[in-house]
Amino acid sequence: MESTMRRPHLPGFSAISNMNIANKLGLIVAVMAVPILALLAVQFFAQRETQQQAEKERDGLEYISTVIPFLREVQLHRGLALRVLAGDVNSVETMKQSERAAENALAAINEMDSRYGGRFGTKDLVAFLNKEWTTVKESTSSAETANAAHTRLIQEGIFPLLSTVATRSELVLDPDLDTRAVIAALTESLPRLTESLSLIRATGTETLLTRANLTATDAQKMFLSAQLAIASEYAESLDRQLQVAMSENRTFNETLDPAVRRAGTARSTFFDMTRNQVLVSGNLSNTAAEGFFYMGGSAIDTSNQLLAAAQETLNREFDQRAADARQQFYMFGGAAVAGVALALLLAVVISMSITRPVRHLAEVADRISLGELDARIDVESDNEIGRLAESLRRMQTSLRAAIERLRQRRQQAA
Repeated sequence: MESTMRRPHLPGFSAISNMNIANKLGLIVAVMAVPILALLAVQFFAQRETQQQAEKERDGLEYISTVIPFLREVQLHRGLALRVLAGDVNSVETMKQSERAAENALAAINEMDSRYGGRFGTKDLVAFLNKEWTTVKESTSSAETANAAHTRLIQEGIFPLLSTVATRSELVLDPDLDTRAVIAALTESLPRLTESLSLIRATGTETLLTRANLTATDAQKMFLSAQLAIASEYAESLDRQLQVAMSENRTFNETLDPAVRRAGTARSTFFDMTRNQVLVSGNLSNTAAEGFFYMGGSAIDTSNQLLAAAQETLNREFDQRAADARQQFYMFGGAAVAGVALALLLAVVISMSITRPVRHLAEVADRISLGELDARIDVESDNEIGRLAESLRRMQTSLRAAIERLRQRRQQAA
């Protein structure tokens, strides 16, 4: 009774054992490709996240650059309203022009909100701006009422809007120190600095107009001194943040340094005018009101110009970051695809280098089994297949010799 002994296989591996060599090599390549493709997927999602963050930051910066002009016009409108209420009839037409400019700026904010409000969560804040602006225009009964309405619009509407956009667009989470410093300066320090400058301008101008040939009241002096201290603190914070950015980024240094110098000079001049013409003067002059108001506007405008100076560079930084992420993904993706393709090519070449001679040797063995002892073995190599071919050649030689000996014995026996 003949029994056949088979080598046992691990459970579940019999199918793999029975696969041909080409399929086994293909399976190896597939298994190797899985972690490569997984890493490629991780790289893709990281690249997409970087690109999406850059796009969100760019949209947020665009939104903020629309809010700042409205802040500037509301601040200007407050100053002009206080001038008119102080008896400056020449400012009535200018105030109306400022009102129209503010409404145009508010319309631009409404348009931004229609585009990004759902993503940044600004709809309620923009609705508040529209409502409060109507109240501001109607607050003409007294200087206190007008000032309170303007301040409420700024403190409870514009500042929260800027903060919300900066947070929801992830501007404040920017990964780079230089751009994060500029963003913090433009979205936090700059608006609050210009608000203090605006309050100094409005209150100082009103004081010059209403206290002509007198001195400022203690309340006016206290308020102006407090605002000077606040403005100085925000100016120092603004300069520190911008200096960090300029020291880290040469492009920021080139674009911001001239604007920082102009803004610092204008603020310093305005602070000196406030102290000399309002706080320490024993005889206020209403003729100085126009120059004081103009210098305050110059300090505000040169500070706001920092946003325009930084915006283009920030947008380039965002675009470059997204482009770098895409390039990195393409580089890693190309390397991964090339690696998998090379592995497949090697698998095909190795498979052919094994299967062709093995098939040839199998055919030769079949022919030998049928008695074709002169079948040519066309395999020459130094590996295991070459040794198998050499064994078949020796078997051919041995079979031929055995058959020859058998033939000779039969002839002798006959």
